[in-house]
Amino acid sequence: MDFKSFHKEHPVWADIIQAALLSILLVAVIMLLLRWFTRHGKEYEVPDMCGKSFAEVEQFQHEGNRHHFKFLVNDSVFVPDVDGGTVMSQDPAPGQLVKRGRKIYLSISTLNPPQVEMPNLIDLSLRQAENLLKTNDLRLGQVVYKPSRYVNAVLEQRYKGRIIRQGTRLPYNSEITLVVGKESVQEDEMTDWP
Repeated sequence: MDFKSFHKEHPVWADIIQAALLSILLVAVIMLLLRWFTRHGKEYEVPDMCGKSFAEVEQFQHEGNRHHFKFLVNDSVFVPDVDGGTVMSQDPAPGQLVKRGRKIYLSISTLNPPQVEMPNLIDLSLRQAENLLKTNDLRLGQVVYKPSRYVNAVLEQRYKGRIIRQGTRLPYNSEITLVVGKESVQEDEMTDWP
């Protein structure tokens, strides 16, 4: 019995068998094309960019990038004592196997330190002022004593020699000079600090 006679005797079953065979053929062709298109089995190791400057990453991307990886910065973080523009982490991680042309997302250290607000230290004790500076990511620099009836109280707060007001934005870890009152022996001994 050939297919034509089967088709005449059982047209519904013949159409179902024909559709099933066509579907199997179509799925096989799609799977082969996907395997070719996605380069199945062709994976490359992700290079380690951690600790490198962004300039080095760009140079690698243009000169030594034979697998056409695309390096994109998606985050920046502030890390004290690390040069700005240094790669801190990457995704996917170094050593993982990925396809050619994969995007690799980098997290780099910021070029400029973040800005912090200057707190009001006036009338606080030296110890309280020092703790508040630390809490606000600032450092105590020089302590200048000035005769005053308010012993050990902060009289002025200065940044780079200038009086600095509360709320002023300063670079992270800036050094603040405090003018602190000390007990005066005689009235004529009092002098103004520049």
